[in-house]
Amino acid sequence: MTLDERLDRLARGAGAAREIGLEEVAAEADVVVRRARERAGFPGATYVLALAGGTGVGKSSLLNALAGRTVSAVRAVRPTTDEPIAWVAEDRRDELRPLMEWLEVRHIAGHADASLGGVAILDLPDVDSVRTEHRSRVDALLPRIDAVAWVVDPEKYDDERLHAYLRSLASHAPRMRFVLNKADRLSGGQREELAADLRRRLSAAGIESPRVSVVSAARGDGIDAFRAQLASEADAKGLVIDKLATDARQASLALGHAVGVDIGATVLPLLSPEARASATRSAVEGALAVMDPPGVARQVQAAVLARARHTGGSLLGRVVALLLWMTGQQRRSADPTGYLRDWRRRGSLGRAVNPVHVALVEASGRLPAGSRAPILRSMGTDETEAAVTQALDRVARDTTADLRVPGSILWPVIGAVQLVVGAVFAFAVAWYVTLFVSGGAVAVATVELPALGPVPLPLVLLAGSIVVSAILGLILSAHAGWIGRRLGNRLAARVGAEVADAVERAGMAGLDRVEAARRTIGGMT
Repeated sequence: MTLDERLDRLARGAGAAREIGLEEVAAEADVVVRRARERAGFPGATYVLALAGGTGVGKSSLLNALAGRTVSAVRAVRPTTDEPIAWVAEDRRDELRPLMEWLEVRHIAGHADASLGGVAILDLPDVDSVRTEHRSRVDALLPRIDAVAWVVDPEKYDDERLHAYLRSLASHAPRMRFVLNKADRLSGGQREELAADLRRRLSAAGIESPRVSVVSAARGDGIDAFRAQLASEADAKGLVIDKLATDARQASLALGHAVGVDIGATVLPLLSPEARASATRSAVEGALAVMDPPGVARQVQAAVLARARHTGGSLLGRVVALLLWMTGQQRRSADPTGYLRDWRRRGSLGRAVNPVHVALVEASGRLPAGSRAPILRSMGTDETEAAVTQALDRVARDTTADLRVPGSILWPVIGAVQLVVGAVFAFAVAWYVTLFVSGGAVAVATVELPALGPVPLPLVLLAGSIVVSAILGLILSAHAGWIGRRLGNRLAARVGAEVADAVERAGMAGLDRVEAARRTIGGMT
């Protein structure tokens, strides 16, 4: 993969991270992309090497020893280097001027050493300077530098602060070398012992196969060998590209860590399909509990029964319907449209929304702690309740037409039969009244019934009319119940579909955006 391709992928990954609320890590990746493109855009075959280290380790003395003259002033008062100083080949000064301006290095000294024509050496301020502006200057410069030579001395080579700093730069180990200065203060055995101990400390800090040079800037020991090592970095452009590619890889790893993925590996979802489906089912169940389709079905049944009684009810049934209407009971128990629209009074939407919130919190819990809050906000959990509320309002509005109580051609037929039955009932009652008034003087016909024997005809008519009326009433009730159940089931299906869509559209859409961003970032191989 070329550097441009790697940077393009990193830029896409940064955009994906920004879309899910990870602004800080996205901004850092953007800086890497911008810095790498700027650095790669400079012409020439020269790499920039910085001499970095703590106060008093002899960086300036080392540069002067390489130059064979005073390039960077050495003073007894620390810190000595206030501004970075560049030492470059004189014949490449003009070529390197734009690069130095990009590095904001104003002091440039030239040389005629042909062996070091491919390297521009910077003497940096001290990384542990008591002056904060010096440390800030170094922190801003080091990410732009192609390679670093860390200068230490026998007193500061094991400084924990330095090694802690180096641990954060371990990925750039191939572009770092280490110079143990002031070797003139050590015996031959001490030099080897300190160099070995320095290599051990560096390896412990994650610097594999550290390159250590032992020199004495004051006496010139090891300077020629160090100069030869710098001159051997023949492929300066390759070194620059490798450094920029490493920066891009590190930024990609940071993005991957922020979203909980390993770059190049299979991206596992934060929420399993089973857990997601379960959350949606629970949300639908919660919404159904609030909308109460069975209750609506009962209201429909009562409304249908009330209307049926007007045309198909018995005389008693019609009287009961009139009383229910006059007392207002019918409006309370037989108003499916009003009952449906009044769904908010039947409970909180927490039962519908909480399962989604719990699922999203569970999903975000699989992310690094620093990413959970911004990613959870980007999922739009607050939008779920509004979306479910709108869905239920829409169902209540659109279902009104379905809740209009239908008529039936069966009802007038039943009503006519009920009138005949009522007349028979009235005739039987009148017959009994006549018998009572006459004191039994009127003859009464009988009907021979199995197991009962002869039964007076008025009793047969009275009982038969009651039974037939009851059966017709049961038929009306069964018909009303069937209509109520049918509309209730239709409502339940619509609520389920609308709420499931709202959960997916509002509650889970944010999770889908996060997963898409994670796949984009995970693919930055």
